[in-house]
Order: sequence, then C-alpha cells, then structure tokens
Amino acid sequence: MTKRLDIEKGRLIYTTDLGWIDIGHAQGDDARALWGQLIDETPTPLMKNYFLVNYSQSMSKLRIRSGIQKQWKVKKGLSIETKRSIALSMMFNVSLEFEGLQSNALFSRFIDSGFSCEDLVSNLLGFYSVVLPRDYMSLIKPKPLEYALKIWDYYGPVGKYKNHEMKAYIFPDPEMFPNNAYPYKKNLPLYLSSIKLFSSYENDIVMTYNNAKAFLDLKL
Repeated sequence: MTKRLDIEKGRLIYTTDLGWIDIGHAQGDDARALWGQLIDETPTPLMKNYFLVNYSQSMSKLRIRSGIQKQWKVKKGLSIETKRSIALSMMFNVSLEFEGLQSNALFSRFIDSGFSCEDLVSNLLGFYSVVLPRDYMSLIKPKPLEYALKIWDYYGPVGKYKNHEMKAYIFPDPEMFPNNAYPYKKNLPLYLSSIKLFSSYENDIVMTYNNAKAFLDLKL
C-alpha cells in the first residue's frame, strides 16, 4: 500500500503528463524479463515453430508473496513491431488480473492497492522504457517534492482513486482551482501510446498455453 512517506523517499512522484508514478513499477523489471523471452525465442521441445513465454506480476507483504502468472505459445520469427504489440498485450492482460487479485476481499481488507490510480500507467512507463528506450523521465515532467506532497494532502492517498484503463489520472493544482479542484482522466501522450495492443488471436501467431493462475509463496 502506497503511503505519504513513499513520496519523501522518492518511491512515488507526481508528474505533469501522467499524474502519480510508482518508481518501482516504472523500472520495468518484469517487462524486461518478458521482452527478453520474446527476443531470445528459446527453443521448446516438441514445439518446432513456436516458443513459450512466461510472465508474472507479484507483491510481497508480511513475508508472503502472491501474484498472477500466465504462459503463451508464440510463433517464431515475428517482426519486432509485432513482438512489441504482443508484449504489451501480455503485460496489460496480466496487469488486469493482478490488480483484480489485489482488489478481492482477501487483500482489500489490508491494502488499497488494487487498481490504484498510478499502477497501470506506471507499468506502462516501465514497459516502454524497455521496448522503446528513451529519456522518459524528462518527458513526463516530474514535479517538485513539495508539490507532490501538496497534491497528496489535498486529494488523499492514491489508493482512493481507481483506474482500470491505460489512461493518466491527473490531479489539478488546488491552489489554481480553490474549492473546485477535481481529478480527471486523460488520454496518454503519443510517446506512451504508439504501440497498439495485439488483437490477432484468431490466427496461429500467439496462443494461450496456460491460463492465468494465482500463486501464493511463503518467503522464509
């Protein structure tokens, strides 16, 4: 669960273009593992023209790690553009499953993280930093620490605001709109919307090999 202290420690920032961003999610570690599999095309026994891709998202609390994992069969030799589209679709699909897991009754009693307004867009920022590297931090225009704290103190914790879409959740400066400042969603900038979700699942390019499964591990 994201707290005000995360702003002071630099783990949560407020930006002009994308609103709140979770720096941990925006690192793109899980996207990097996913993209590496699509690029490497590691051979799979008994699958001459295909390779397997595994992807998961998880969280840890009180030494318990839980998450969602899924597996696909992908055709070899696809273009980079097609692989980017497939990777985005995989990431978004598992993200929705994972945020849904955090929103169920078991977790929502203790955390407000499910579909928190910064989650999906932070994942997307991390994804783009891996598959189309550039200086995204300058593009999203981070605001000063004092400004981020002001936004938090006025609007409240980020977990109060739920976002199920790949859109930015913007919180206007309350000093510019006294007594009339309300958060709103806006479409993503071009630099985070150039890759389109893969939609050609009716052919033999990519197929679900194992449906999304929830897992629970005890960390010793």
